[in-house]
Amino acid sequence: MSPLGPLGAFGSSITWAFASARYAQASRSVGGPRINLMRALVAAPTFVVITILVDGGNALADVTAARAAWLLASILCSYAMADSVFLGAARRLGISTALSIGTVYPLWSAIYGAVVRGERFGPTRVLGVALCLGGVIALLRLAGRTGRSERRRSLDTTGVLLAVAASLLWAGNTITVKAGAEGIPFWRVNAVRFTMALVLLTPQVLLLRPPRPAVPVGALAVPTQSSFLSTWRRMLPAIFVDAGLGSICYVYGLAHTDLAVAATLSSLSPLVSVPVAIAMGEERWHPARAAAVAVTVGGVVTLILGA
Repeated sequence: MSPLGPLGAFGSSITWAFASARYAQASRSVGGPRINLMRALVAAPTFVVITILVDGGNALADVTAARAAWLLASILCSYAMADSVFLGAARRLGISTALSIGTVYPLWSAIYGAVVRGERFGPTRVLGVALCLGGVIALLRLAGRTGRSERRRSLDTTGVLLAVAASLLWAGNTITVKAGAEGIPFWRVNAVRFTMALVLLTPQVLLLRPPRPAVPVGALAVPTQSSFLSTWRRMLPAIFVDAGLGSICYVYGLAHTDLAVAATLSSLSPLVSVPVAIAMGEERWHPARAAAVAVTVGGVVTLILGA
């Protein structure tokens, strides 16, 4: 286990905190599946070229059928299913409640690592995971209180089941990436994963209805090429940060540390987004949020020291 593994996992949280806000804005005009396709369209050729330049004729070395199957399963868990399932939960429960439930996925990953892979999950790691999950869930619940629609929503059994399913799929993503990525350079792993994502997402997007129109024309409103081009321009910085740097950190972190540590540290985007939002004047700082951040940071430190 590399000492840089936990830092890589936490680095992916930082990049996702930056990119996710921009993805959320763009998804309103072009839709979530198209955002994922944009990510794959940029990342797949980039990592394929890097792999060819670095590995040459050994571009697929060590990518056995079993490892390819694990990586395909990771794409199915994340791109193909988890996003849609989570959005269904968010519509029924509200975003903060659905995220609070879905964010427990590092616990499922840690249990799998301990039971199936025989990874350590002693008192220090239990404490670190508990502090991180508790702090993040508190941050999400505090954020949810700012919206009236969140307060008025009642608990929906189907929504809860969907949120739990999303958490299991996110856990499945971490488990399958780790199984497929161990022993393979990150550029080779990402070349395979994003190429698979591109193959899966292209027909899915082509079969989808066009996104809601962006520009009114008479009594109708139709999307324009310029609206898609402008979305591309706005998205490119986030895509390069997330699909480029973030995916490197994510794959490296999962491949070089245990699931309990990697899955938890890679799920801390809500923690990272708090100081950014406060610095930008989008949210206010108050004692309850400070306490939640302190608890989460304590969990991060505990996990890194215990790794």
